[in-house]
Amino acid sequence: MDTTTTSTRQRVWVTTAEACELLGISRETLRQLRLRGVLQPGKHFRRWGCTEGKGPLQWHGENIEASITGWSRRHLKQ
Repeated sequence: MDTTTTSTRQRVWVTTAEACELLGISRETLRQLRLRGVLQPGKHFRRWGCTEGKGPLQWHGENIEASITGWSRRHLKQ
């Protein structure tokens, strides 16, 4: 069994690089989704490592994927 894959799956909150790889999107796309309010603090991302709100972000990949899918369906209808 691949322990790298297993450990990544067990971790709910991941780094920005890991989230981008998991979701197949760029850092800028992730940033824009956060700034536009598509991704919400606490549900999709959180800051860690600093109590002043300036620490690096961690991301909840499953919640992001579900929200992006729902957002896309609502906003990209033809």
